[in-house]
This record gives sequence, structure tokens and C-alpha cells, in this order.
Amino acid sequence: MIFSYNTKSNDIEICKKTDFTSHNILERQHIEKWIEKSPDILGEDLLIVTNEYNKFDKTNERLDLIALDKEGNVVVIELKRDDSGKNVDLQALKYAAYCSTLTLDELCIIYKNYIDKNGSNFTIESAREKIVGFISSPDFEELNDKPRIILVSKDFRQEVTASVLWLRKFNLDIKCVKLTPYEINPEEIVIEVNTIIPLAEAEDYIIQAERKENQEGKVSVTRQEYLDFYNEIIKKLSHNIHKPLKAPQPRSYYQIDTGISGVHFEWGFHGRPRSSFGVELHFERSDTIYNRSRLRKLEIYQSIIEKDTSEKLIIQENWGQKWARLYIEYPSGNITEDLKNWAVEKMEVLIKVLQPEIDKFK
Repeated sequence: MIFSYNTKSNDIEICKKTDFTSHNILERQHIEKWIEKSPDILGEDLLIVTNEYNKFDKTNERLDLIALDKEGNVVVIELKRDDSGKNVDLQALKYAAYCSTLTLDELCIIYKNYIDKNGSNFTIESAREKIVGFISSPDFEELNDKPRIILVSKDFRQEVTASVLWLRKFNLDIKCVKLTPYEINPEEIVIEVNTIIPLAEAEDYIIQAERKENQEGKVSVTRQEYLDFYNEIIKKLSHNIHKPLKAPQPRSYYQIDTGISGVHFEWGFHGRPRSSFGVELHFERSDTIYNRSRLRKLEIYQSIIEKDTSEKLIIQENWGQKWARLYIEYPSGNITEDLKNWAVEKMEVLIKVLQPEIDKFK
């Protein structure tokens, strides 16, 4: 139920539930455009990669939207205006199968063409930069072969919800989002958005439980490689600096606390696939002015760091939307004994030169 409240009269009015047909709201011209413009309608941060895509080999079928989530998963979005119908789940499964073979290179081309179609000119390099910059997962290197599915409709038939719940048991990430329109007046409606599978109030628990069940005892070779690498260089560094170092996680980067929230030293692999390695200092507060002003205060140590490390120090006041960083870079992402020794030696210099100055920020 949705109701409106008048702040002056203290009256409330129950909004009348309606349907999209009565208001001439169409699936492609309206609902699809809403999601293109504001994909967070679906309850998460998504990058729309294309719409009305029909370039799959040996079929002319057209899917509504292809998106990418923050973990780097392809997301197939299938829309129905008023009723999901009996076969929307099967239709979406077909589209997910078509998308399962997409590579990152192919997705970049699709995204470039989509941006160009909407009036901007993008290079393939710009498309890749936008896609990779959107993905927050540090372990992302290539698209996997298990796209996610989001079904969107005003109503879902029981045949569909039963199938979706069953498919989720087999580690298929499929989600049902219900759009319910309410009429405020003949010219204005509001739309209630609810995730009905998995249940919104239990979504965090359900997803965590599924991930635990599917990942338990299964650490990939790359993740194990990261664990072994960071465990070894942490042990070496701990002999040379007086700093508590936490146990590493199986991911491509490792952070070292400076004592100030949002400011940390970091080891991290760069590139997808990884092509270099950095020894870094990050300013990752939500306050852009703080990040950049503090980094500027450390620029006077550039010549000292470059002399002590025999490396070029790269300073980025504008890194991402709000962050700032400085770093030195090893020109390979291959884990070797040389990289391990380099990582420890350079991080020791960075900490010894910069930590005393960072302490003055407190």
C-alpha cells in the first residue's frame, strides 16, 4: 500500500493501485528507458552496456538490456509490462546462455556501439576504461560464463516464481523485481519497486549463505596465489618496520593501516589481466578536498623517495571520482622472487619516509 501525506492539512490519502496499460506506459518506450537512465531502480549499482541487442550468432532474438554489476558479472535484464507470462524465465535463460560466451573485448565493442548510438563518440579504449573503472572487484580479470538474470514485471505468475526459486538452488543468480504503479492523479503515478526473489529483507543473508555454500573449500588458483604472495612479503616487511600487519585476504591487493581512516599504504596488482604491480599510498576518504590537499603536502618528498627507491614516483591528485594516490610501479604482474623483494624494499622506504608526516595529519 502507498499513501500520500499533506504536510499542511495533516491528511493522508490512500493511493489507488493501477496498471501501466491504463496510462499508456509501454515496455520498450518507457520502462526500458527508465532503467537505462536510472538502473539503480533495480536495487543495485549497474552499468547499462546496451539495449535491444540482437547481434548474437545464428539467432535474431532480441534481449531487452545487458548490464554489468560491480563485481564484473554480465546481467541480462528481461522486462514485461503487466504480466511476466509463463515463459519469461526460459526466455531469460536463453539470453543468459547467449551472453555466457561474451569476452571483455566483445563487451567493450558492444558498449562502444551503444554509446555511439546515443550520440557520443567513444573509442574501444574509452569503453574499456569506463567498464573496468566501474567494476569494484579487485580480482576481476575476465568475464565469467555465468551471467546473472534480473526479471522485471508488474506481476509474476506462480509458474515463474517456482522456477526461479528452483534455479537459485543450482547457483544461478536470478532475481525478480516487481513494479507496482499507483495513481496519485490522472497525470501522475508513483511506482513501488520490490525485489520479491530473493526476499528483500532476507537478501543479504540468502546471498551470503549461497556464496558460502558454493565457495566453501574452493579457493581458486589465482586467489591462493595472492594469499601465498602476500603472506610471504608481509613476513619479510614485518622484520623491518614497527607496524601491525593483518592477515591477508585472497585478493589482488593488501592494505597497510596508517592510523588515519581512509588513508592507507597498499600493495596491488594493476591491469586486467594483471600487467604491473604498485607500491602505493591511497587517500580514499569521501572528502575530495581532504584527499588532494593531504597528498599535496607529501609531494615535497618526491625527490627523496625517488632517490631512495631508484624509481619514478607517480602522483595522482585526481584518481577516480574523489580519491588521490601516489605510487611506484613494477612493470610486470608475474609473481617472482624479484617482485617479492622489490615490493618489500620499496614499501619499507615509502612507510619510513611518509608515515611520520602522515602522523602530523591527526
